[in-house]
Amino acid sequence: MKAGWRTAPLAAVCQIKPPKAEARGLISANDLVSFVPMEVLGIDQKVLVPTQTRPLSEVAGSYTYFADGDVLLAKITPCFENGKLGIAANLVNGIGFGSSEYMVFRPDPSVDKEWLYYFLSQESFRMEGTERMTGAVGHKRVAKDFIEAYPIPIPPLPEQRRIVTLLDEAFDGIATAKANAEKNLQNARAIFESRLQAVFRQRGEEWKETKEPLSSLCELIVDCEHKTAPTQEEGIPSIRTPNIGKGNLLLEGVYRVSEATYTEWTRRAEPRAGDLIFAREAPAGNVGVVPPNLRVCLGQRTVLIRPSRSVFVPEFLALLLLCPSMQKTLLGHSRGATVQHVNMKDIRALNVGAIPSISLQAEIVENFGAVTEETQRLESIYQRKLSALDELKKSLLAQAFSGVL
Repeated sequence: MKAGWRTAPLAAVCQIKPPKAEARGLISANDLVSFVPMEVLGIDQKVLVPTQTRPLSEVAGSYTYFADGDVLLAKITPCFENGKLGIAANLVNGIGFGSSEYMVFRPDPSVDKEWLYYFLSQESFRMEGTERMTGAVGHKRVAKDFIEAYPIPIPPLPEQRRIVTLLDEAFDGIATAKANAEKNLQNARAIFESRLQAVFRQRGEEWKETKEPLSSLCELIVDCEHKTAPTQEEGIPSIRTPNIGKGNLLLEGVYRVSEATYTEWTRRAEPRAGDLIFAREAPAGNVGVVPPNLRVCLGQRTVLIRPSRSVFVPEFLALLLLCPSMQKTLLGHSRGATVQHVNMKDIRALNVGAIPSISLQAEIVENFGAVTEETQRLESIYQRKLSALDELKKSLLAQAFSGVL
């Protein structure tokens, strides 16, 4: 710990969940306050921007209270893992109410609110909190005692503000670089999708309509484990949604797991060459084919699809699922206000329409190979840039809270 710094549990330097009686003592029941549903709380957005107002009497009963300067953290899955977090500002009458799934922090005078925001935005904090979640699948919440006891480093206030300024400047530059890389990535994908759509418009006699759902045309459609796998530097790749591209797997920066974790996480199904791994969210709809001689397991929010080889060439099914019209169907049923999430039943029930013969599928895959290869090359370049920028952010945050900056 750097000289002059101290550490304290979050509960010792923050009032957590300020009482609603405070709001009732400041304004009347008919006065307006800001209302902030979960979808308004951003990711990588320091200050939340309230867009709705309601009378105090409508929200004081079941919603969470906060005020200007409080820091809000989503405590429920997957919002917590996704990093939904922000500082309340410019609230009507200085008062806000929002989701019951918010955890509200009011730092004492020794802690700058922006210092607290950046501290809570660390991936290491989210990973530890995810491991301590409790509750039923789909409704897990980060444990209150974990949050209250979590130690935060506290340098003198001028030092906090100096480091916050450095982080602001660095993260503004990173955000610009990410926006440029994401734009280039989207342009490459748009070309791919345009050419792919053209392929599936040119249907001949060898294309036969099927009314069977995708589940009937596959040997297996299996969801991932609904928990966080312990990761390590070396080992077997754990394919998460960022590792799924347009027909391929992106192994740059992939998380890895031990043999023991691999055995546990492949209890439902051990991925094989030719299996498809589908991303259920962030980015929902992407799909990659497991190549030969690669052992992988499913990371969070992924689905293994094992096509029947008498019905599909695996690479053709990947192209079919990536076709813009099919993506529209899949994502049209997706859930979530800010993060699209594809439901398993919708994947299993998907009607893929017309299917050509196996020989024609192989021909389409071969003819489309050059387009796929170029798209994957560009996607890999821009994904590496995005991964490098994310790693830079993590590194800067680690340096900030260890006293290196």
